[in-house]
Amino acid sequence: MRFSRWHVALITLLAAAGAGAIIAYAAAPGLSIVGTAKFPIDVKAGDYDLIAQVIDLPSGGTLPKHTHGGPTVVYVITGTLTLTDASGTKTVKAGESFTENAGVVHWGSNQGTTSVRVAVSYLIPKGADVITMVK
Repeated sequence: MRFSRWHVALITLLAAAGAGAIIAYAAAPGLSIVGTAKFPIDVKAGDYDLIAQVIDLPSGGTLPKHTHGGPTVVYVITGTLTLTDASGTKTVKAGESFTENAGVVHWGSNQGTTSVRVAVSYLIPKGADVITMVK
């Protein structure tokens, strides 16, 4: 899959908006940047696919236990996501971001009364699975 510069810029903005670290650069006239995040990612040389998804999770919905084939950046657009992994459980609210490392088992749920919408960007080595369900 090929991405234009516009797609890469949009994916980067969606994945990074709203988190803590600030990156300074000149904004285009009329553009209002409301948040920027920087996530250091260390990957081996090779061919990768950058995959972007927008996922809706209804109230009471669950994302079952799973792993990813590469590093993942998640930005919560609306609602509140409860995320659990071996280190514990945390709540991620609209406007906040988090990362997931390849191979780490985790799961999420929407314990709120409104839908959760997240923008997810995956950097997946060619031939690797984006998501693998875990029992």
